[in-house]
Amino acid sequence: MNWNTLLLTAGLFACVVAAQPVSRMHLLEVEPDGRGNRPIDFVDDRPAALTAATAAPNGITYHNGPVMTGTTHIYYIWYGDWSTDATAPAILNNFANKIGGSPYYNINTTYTNSAKTAVSNAVTLAGSVTDTSTKTSLSDADIWSIVVRSFGNGFPVDPNGVYFVLTAPGVKATSGFLTAYCGWHTYNVYNGVTVKYSFVGNAKGPSLRSCAAQTTGSPNNDPAADGMVSVLAHELEETVTDPQLNAWYDANGNENADKCSWTFGTAYAAGGGAANMKLGTMDYLIQRNWVNANGGSCALSYTGSPDYGLIVSPGSQTVAQGAKSGNYTINVSTSNGFSGSVSFTVSGLPAGATLSPAPAATKTSATFAVLASATAAAGTYTLTINGTSGTLKHSTTTTLVITSNKTYTISVTPSLLNVKRGNTGQFSVAVVSKGGFNSPVKLTVTGLPERTTGTITTTTINGAGSTTLKVTPASNSVLGAYTLIVTGTSGAMVMNGSTTLVLQ
Repeated sequence: MNWNTLLLTAGLFACVVAAQPVSRMHLLEVEPDGRGNRPIDFVDDRPAALTAATAAPNGITYHNGPVMTGTTHIYYIWYGDWSTDATAPAILNNFANKIGGSPYYNINTTYTNSAKTAVSNAVTLAGSVTDTSTKTSLSDADIWSIVVRSFGNGFPVDPNGVYFVLTAPGVKATSGFLTAYCGWHTYNVYNGVTVKYSFVGNAKGPSLRSCAAQTTGSPNNDPAADGMVSVLAHELEETVTDPQLNAWYDANGNENADKCSWTFGTAYAAGGGAANMKLGTMDYLIQRNWVNANGGSCALSYTGSPDYGLIVSPGSQTVAQGAKSGNYTINVSTSNGFSGSVSFTVSGLPAGATLSPAPAATKTSATFAVLASATAAAGTYTLTINGTSGTLKHSTTTTLVITSNKTYTISVTPSLLNVKRGNTGQFSVAVVSKGGFNSPVKLTVTGLPERTTGTITTTTINGAGSTTLKVTPASNSVLGAYTLIVTGTSGAMVMNGSTTLVLQ
């Protein structure tokens, strides 16, 4: 198919592509399910009456839910074996690093929350992890589990993050990848934080045409990866404007990007195919987005009032009590010719922590560090960086971790003890103070074999000291080697010591 035919075909399909109908109805509106990113050949079969319901001035309506303001942090989870598409990471990484501040992403600034605060034209790639699990058929629950697994693999639980599960070629999503959708976004709650996440699969193979506008050539000579970028852009812009599926959508349940699915506007030749925008050093063919202004329209860019966004790095710094952290860097991301100076304040510091130095007003970037006094409480804190330039105010967040100099360790000796069944063996347990630690430590033991008793002579040690752990296996205890864990708990500080018990 030549490029002119492709654009015509995509435009025709766009007239009928829309969000999946769901059973929840309100004033003849269909609520979104985050899965309106349909394959190219999807045909809409909803009742025609819905298409005329609840007209809005710009063709899309606000339903009072939250939007994502401040800098959006992209987290990539590379799932599966990516050796079969080794060029994909560079293509997708460049997109995530360069989409913020672009005229295309500026379209999202036409969407606001109930306080009239707009989405910021600021995005950063905050992290990437690889999940090499071998399961190749994923349910929706599996995809959420992959996101949760990333929290144990170095990712923070970031309320301003969007976690993209990017699956390698050959990985199936059983709820409808390539047949019912090309990608989706949703949310869940983890440890009290509303986590926004998205699935985007690699369509490489016989069904590539379902989710890629170009199949034999593309701007970066990787049609599958280039197709993923278009789907990912679609999900990103829907997530920031409708993160909990109750903010911006039209009467048919179409979110902003759904309204422009598989339409591309003016294109030009690039690489082995066609493109419609350049981000950084790479060209891309990306579906248009819906401008919520001037009556509403599909577009590749939006020029609004001069504005800026804030990007802070790194996402976390750790500092010990009585020490100074490394520098945080604030970058000012400008759009629409913004040239003003931004001044900063930082909130969320615990008592005993101060800025050293405070960030200076700037047009480009600023730095600050945190000095933690010896009395600053150990813990994890969310710092909010607030930027002000005239009437324009934006914010973003980062994390500060303060560690205590006052701590302790648990030691258990000997490291291995042979005990005959029916007899009693003894271990020495020591609490060793560090940095002047002098608080009570409660001791417990776990890992004992069945039918074996364990008694700690003194269960609470103040600051430092030693006690005895006595173990008595019954005459019918099972022979073998067992790892015993002695745990010390002092407030939020939990330390462990271990030893081996061998029953003879």
